[in-house]
Order: sequence, then C-alpha cells, then structure tokens
Amino acid sequence: MALWVYLSLASPLFNSPRSTLLLDKDGVLLSARLAEDEQWRFPAIDSVPKKLEDCILLFEDEYFYFHPGINPFSIARAIWQNINSDKIKSGGSTLSMQVIRLSRNNPPRSYSEKLWEMFLALRLELSYSKKEILNLYASNAPYGGNIVGLETASWRYFKRAPQDLSYSESAMLAVLPNSPSSMRPGKNHLNLKQKRDRLLNKMLHKKLIDSLTYELSVLEDIPQAAGALPNKAFHLLNKAISDGQGGKRVKTSLDGRIQTLANKSLSRYVELLEQNEIHNACAIIVSLDDQKILAYVGNSATSKTRSPYVDLIQAERSSGSILKPILYGRAIEKGLIHSSSILKDVPISINQFSPKNFDGEFEGVISADQALSRSLNVPATLLLKDYGLVPFHNDLNHFGFSSIDRPVDDYGLTLILGGAEVKLIDLARYYAFQVQVLKGNQNFKSLDYLLQAQTKNDTLKAIEPGAWWLVSEALTEVQRPGIDMNWKNYSSSRKIAWKTGTSHGFRDAWAVGYDRNYLVAVWVGNADGEGRPGLTGVSAAGPLLFELFQLLPKDEWFDKPEFSLKKQKLCALSGYLPGPNCPSEEREIPINSNFLNQCVNHQKVLLNTKNELVFRDCAKGEVRDSSIFKLDPVAEYYYRKKHKGSYFSFALSPECDKPIQNSLGIVYPLADSKLIIPVNFAGQLEQVLFKAHHIEEDKVLFWHLDDSYQGSTQYRHEMALALEPGEHKLLIMDENGNRADRYFRVYVDAL
Repeated sequence: MALWVYLSLASPLFNSPRSTLLLDKDGVLLSARLAEDEQWRFPAIDSVPKKLEDCILLFEDEYFYFHPGINPFSIARAIWQNINSDKIKSGGSTLSMQVIRLSRNNPPRSYSEKLWEMFLALRLELSYSKKEILNLYASNAPYGGNIVGLETASWRYFKRAPQDLSYSESAMLAVLPNSPSSMRPGKNHLNLKQKRDRLLNKMLHKKLIDSLTYELSVLEDIPQAAGALPNKAFHLLNKAISDGQGGKRVKTSLDGRIQTLANKSLSRYVELLEQNEIHNACAIIVSLDDQKILAYVGNSATSKTRSPYVDLIQAERSSGSILKPILYGRAIEKGLIHSSSILKDVPISINQFSPKNFDGEFEGVISADQALSRSLNVPATLLLKDYGLVPFHNDLNHFGFSSIDRPVDDYGLTLILGGAEVKLIDLARYYAFQVQVLKGNQNFKSLDYLLQAQTKNDTLKAIEPGAWWLVSEALTEVQRPGIDMNWKNYSSSRKIAWKTGTSHGFRDAWAVGYDRNYLVAVWVGNADGEGRPGLTGVSAAGPLLFELFQLLPKDEWFDKPEFSLKKQKLCALSGYLPGPNCPSEEREIPINSNFLNQCVNHQKVLLNTKNELVFRDCAKGEVRDSSIFKLDPVAEYYYRKKHKGSYFSFALSPECDKPIQNSLGIVYPLADSKLIIPVNFAGQLEQVLFKAHHIEEDKVLFWHLDDSYQGSTQYRHEMALALEPGEHKLLIMDENGNRADRYFRVYVDAL
C-alpha cells in the first residue's frame, strides 16, 4: 500500500515540452521559441512575485498555506451549491488539486475524478513544499489560446516580466486561468475587466492594497490581445537550440541595451544599402575585459532582407584581406620584417598568379606598416611567399579558423587575398583572443555567449604581444570612411585599430576593429553571394563598424607592452639589419624575434666635389666615400611614377663611362608571363607595348626581339612590337653594356 501511494504521483509531474528562452546578462527576455507542441510554454519558474502570489491565492485558494491539499470547508460548500443548483457549479478545488488536474491534462469532471484528485493532492503535499506547488501552478496554468504559464502570459499580454507588473495586471492574470477559453483579452473583454475589478475590491477589503492603489488599478485598461514576444536575438536563439539548449532558459552574456541598438543600427544601415541591391549584414560586439559577447546580430531585419533566417555570423564567406594582419604579425614575430621594413610593390606573376592592388597602382616599395594599413595585395603576396604557404596555413588552423580545412595546395598564394573562407565568429574569436595577449592577460577565456558555460584556458596559439602591438599601431592608420576620415584632428575621437576585407567580385565586405576594451566585427553583402559594385570593406562595412562603436563607452588605448619589446638597430631607410654602408637607428622589435634579413639597398660609392658618382680608376680631383640607397630598376620605375622622385639621386660623372650595376630592368612583360593578344578588325594581331626603365634617365636603350634589332629609345623607354604566337625572347641593352632579358609566350585570343 505504501509503495502504491508513493508511485501514485507521476514523476516528473509535468512532462510537456517547453519553449526556449534566450535571456540577456540581467535575465531579461531577448527571444523565445515555441515549444514542440506549438504552445507558448516557458520553462518552469522558481518563484512567484509577491503581488501575483497575493492575487492568485486570494482568488483561487485563500487558505492555501493552512490546508494539507484539500479544504474540507470548500468541499462542503461546493457540494451544497451543486445540490441546490442541480448541476456542478463549484468544484471546491484547492490550488494543489488544480495542479493535479493540470498535470493530468484536465480529464472530464466527475465525482470519482474529484476523489482521485483529492487523494493525489494529499500525496502532492507530501513531496512538495507550498512554494513549489505554487510555482507548479503558475508555470502550467492556461492563459488563453496557446499561452501556458504565468510568465508566458506576462510577456504576451504586457511585454514585461511578472515581477514588473502592476496590481491591476497581476489581478488580471490571477483570474484568467479560471475560464481562459471563454474570457481573455480580445474575448469577452468587459467580463474579464469586471472579474479583475472584483478581485481588486476584495484585495482592498483584505487590506492587501490601499484605496489609492485600488482606484488607480481599476482605471487601467485590459489588453486588447496578446502581443508578440521579443525577438531581438533570433539567430543566437537558433544557435542555442542547436547547441542542445532547447526547452531551457538560456542566460547569455548579451547586453540587452546594446543588442537592441545594434539591431536597429543594422536594419537602418541595410535599408540604405538596399538602394544598391545589398540586402544583408551581420555584426558581433565583444567585451574584451571578460571575453563575453555583448551583441550578436546574425542577420539584418528589413522588409527586403534576403534569406533572413541565415545566421551569417556562422556562415563561411570569402576572407578578402581580413587575414593580412595575422601574416604581418607572424612575419614580424619571426624576424622576417619589422613594421618599418620596405616591401616591394611591383607587378608580379608567380605560376601565372598575378595579384593586383585594389586601385590598380603600384608603389615600387613601401613600408610594411603602410602596406598593411593600405591593404596592398602585392606586398602581402610576396610576404606570404617568403614566410611560407604551409607554415601560414598551419598558423590559421592553430588560430581557430575552422573553415580553412582544405589542403594547402588548394589555396596557393590566394590564401592571403580571399582564397579561403572564414566565419565572422572565428574572426572575432581570434582577434579578441589576440587583444587579450596584447594586454598581458594570461588567463585566456573562451569567447562564449553563455554566462553559465564553463570557462577554460584557450587552446588557441597567439602572436606575441610585441609583434601584435606593432601590427595594432599600423592598423590605427587605416583610413576611416566618411566623417571619421579626419578623426586625428579631434581630441574626442577614440583610437581604434581596424582592418577591412573585400572578396573577389565584390561579394563580401568585412571590417573588424578593436580598442582596449571592445571589439566589433561586421560583414556586409548578400546572403546568396551576389556581388554588387561598391561592396567593399571600406565603403560598405567600415561605416557600420564605426556606427556600432558609438554604442560603446570610450576608453584609453593600450599601454605599450614593454615586457615584450627590445631595442634593435635597423637600417634607417630599409628597416632591415644594417649593413656596413647603412645609416642606422634603434627601433623596437619583439623580444623573442631573431631578425634575419640584412639591408641590400645601400651601396658604398665615391662622389666627386659635384656630388657625381665616380670610380677610383677614372676619378679626377678630390673624392669622398659615401653610400646611396638604390632600388632595383623596376621598383625604381614605379616608385618614381608615384612619388615624382627617385631614391637614386646621384648622376654618373662624365669622366667615367663605366656602367652602374643593376641599373636596367624590364617593366613589361612580367617574368613567367603568358601574353594573350587579340585579333583586330583587319584580322591582324594587335601590337604589344613593352616597357623598360633605366636609373639614368638620359641613357639610350637598344631593343632586340628574338635576336632581331627593333630600335632604340631615350627618356621614355616604351616600344610597341608585333608578335606571333609562340615563345619569344626580349633583350634590351644600354650604351655601357648593361642588359636585361625576358622570356615569354604569346597566345592568340580566339574571340
């Protein structure tokens, strides 16, 4: 008998599926999802606010805390009323009995059923406290339509949590479960108000409220209908469900205010971009103090948003140039370059791969920090070639870029220019982690949206603080869009390191930025991959990034990580280890860096009194030792075009007719190039314009094609030549015997 009594109560008492709730860091509802049975049934609550408890107990079971589960007086009164009315008018149910009835899905009413409910109510009181029974009732009572539970009703009818309700609102929710199918907001509206007001009057007489509260409460209107639940983090809610949090109350690290404002910013911003048929954007904001996500907007929400349910924060998209800071950081850390080291920026062709800078121009040479801040493609490609494709591919795997999972040969050197796909979440995770390293924080925490998620030491590898400091300083020089362009002129501006990326075909626009305490990462584009003119990181993603930074408190910039830097003498002009002919100066490099490369641009020379170059066997008069900074001819050609000057600033004395070594170069065609020549309207192959450069501008150059002399040029070294399909050799010589040659193959464009 004891075993039967024990087993008579179901466990768990309620086994219905629950809605999934996503809460911000303060426990405020951000988003919710229907339970599997299409009911709005929030997870069970653990307490009922005092106002609601007073209202519920006064209406349903005034002596709840004094009976053992059944109230004999209520039962006797109900029997008397039912006999006198010849029908079941009252059930005499206590709150405990109602909990039992709810748990058994409201079976048909009968006297035998009532007796069984009474028995189970007594059994319920043996296993649960009064507070727990009240919570069970409040979590499972019907509130009209598919609304189940007090908290659900509070949000659907009043858009607030139960603890924030007024006495009038609390009273309405207390009376609603009595007959929710026949009387609820929007149905028998007047009757519901009268029922609520009677309860408020009873509360007045029981001195649970004062007369002023009563008078104000009865003046409040009844809601016209149930409203929609908040939907401020739809995509993160989906992720929580996919992470196994379905049917639970998921407390996140999100800041409700920032999440709301970020949603509005993205929607407003994309409405402007829709004029250019750009329909999607996503963003993530991270607090770098504790590695918590403050805002997670997986997709913009406008009337024209395409694929609105796609979480673009988790989507794999072409990286563009967004990975360049990692390459520069690793190269600085390994001692290949310093941020001041010059890198070559000239047309190149490597195994038929010919990267171009975004503006189609070339600098000749440029410092690494400027190449990074301007996101030039050629210097980055050459740097990746020197650093090593395989090591960099391995770095990205260790740095947490889970989507870069193909063999390294599938990417080639395009890996640094958008040949790989990355996720915004991985990008934010890595950059946030790297800032932690820069701040000297050794207690790395995983970037997680769940406050209750257990933190652990992160397994990601990091670039050391000294190297990332130099990278971050370079990234503060990236030109900002719009009104932020002149930010340095205003003391109120905040210093932000930021980087953009644009994929091939203008399909993806990236921007990631950070200061000491916050990181913002955004992506803009079309979810279906459609490219649009003007869809670039600077013009499309950059403005949104800086708009989102306006939502965050301003803070100071990083302290220089002195513990991770050391002094090193470098060539003042090239930024490499100084050779015997280099002027040098001290610069800071990463403390564990073993600088490898020596300057090859400085040469020791003799100058006469006219500052002309001479040689010892031809010099006349007084001479002095000096050094010059000399680029190769092709780099010199492009540098002179952009800067209206030359690194090589000394002319050769007429007294000496010896050649200056390495003074002649072929600008076009490129080494290892294939030329595809179109056929003109006359059926003939178009001519090709070849270019060369000599450091001494007045030199005469002699041109030969396949050992056949073609002519000479002076000052402007360009020559148009007719070519036949096949292999060719171009040879150019100057008056002093300097020579340069180039092999190439010609193809005919069949179209």
